[in-house]
Amino acid sequence: MLIFRPGSVGDTILCLPCFHLIARRFPNAERRMLTNSPVAKVSVPVKAILEGTGLVDDYFEVDHSDVRGRLRTRWDLCRRIRSWRPDLLIVLTEVREFKQHFSELAFFKLCGVRAMLNMSLAERSAPHRWVPERGRYEYEAERLARLVRSLGDARLDDSASWDLRLSPTERERALEAVKPARGTAGLVVCSIGSALGIQDWGAEKWLAMIEELTVRADGYGLAVVGAGSEYERSEAMRTRWHGPSVNLCGRLGIRETAAVMKHADVYLGHDSGPIHLAAAAGVPCVGVYTARNPAGQWFPYGNQHRVIFHDVPCAGCGLSECTVYAKRCITSITVAEVLGAVEDLLLRVGSASLRRDVVRASE
Repeated sequence: MLIFRPGSVGDTILCLPCFHLIARRFPNAERRMLTNSPVAKVSVPVKAILEGTGLVDDYFEVDHSDVRGRLRTRWDLCRRIRSWRPDLLIVLTEVREFKQHFSELAFFKLCGVRAMLNMSLAERSAPHRWVPERGRYEYEAERLARLVRSLGDARLDDSASWDLRLSPTERERALEAVKPARGTAGLVVCSIGSALGIQDWGAEKWLAMIEELTVRADGYGLAVVGAGSEYERSEAMRTRWHGPSVNLCGRLGIRETAAVMKHADVYLGHDSGPIHLAAAAGVPCVGVYTARNPAGQWFPYGNQHRVIFHDVPCAGCGLSECTVYAKRCITSITVAEVLGAVEDLLLRVGSASLRRDVVRASE
């Protein structure tokens, strides 16, 4: 099986239910993934995310811009895939326009792929569906599950479908790393990094929010996660926290960071990979989002999360850099909005814990 899915942390995590489904459907097949090499400083290779899961056996990791721009690179990749002779190509890409779809279709035909799933123009160009009862578009995870429905049920609401199969060593390292931040009431995990500047809420907003939250979340500890390049900025925020805290930026691998999420009561961050790691771990999340993508599309999967999103007139721009409106979609989000969402989730988490304690006492 050749699985085609370019992307980084968030894109890979949202594919987990599909990867699990493919493994169930073809347990004895050799599964390789065609993906891209990291495109940003804060990105990590897909192999580092899935290593040890058994969901993917090997990788064709390439620079996609180089493949598209250089005939020699494209032919070399084609030769490698042809020599492997995959029986089935399973396509899990984002929505494609005609030109890119036709180019990729021609490439895979040249590779001699015998059969292709989700490679029709109708499937690849279909936009995310509108969900009236939610008042927004379907999750990317839902769209991907629809693409592989002919293989079976991706079981999006089953926690096992989001399992990264973390090793005991990864779990132990995470436990040791997060110990300094454990509060008497629980733990808030936060990441203020983002792959794109347009997705950044702003240092002043984060500092103001954390100063308010540390007073209202009395008894909670704080763990900040992210890339090493985010350490200093995250440290400035962490030092405002009154309770126990730890800055783990650059100190842990991506899978160990996923293991840290298992200890969180609430996660807080941008539209970036860590929010999907937290959601996959079953942690209620507060997301501070731009309006560059349709509402709902890249939200963490599940109705337990709170995503702050302003539907401005320029919503859906798809831009990587805002040059006209000074990121008004995200900068217009107030500290009070984010703080209120975090408090709401902490209240729900606390009530759930109290109910469990009462049940245990009665037993």
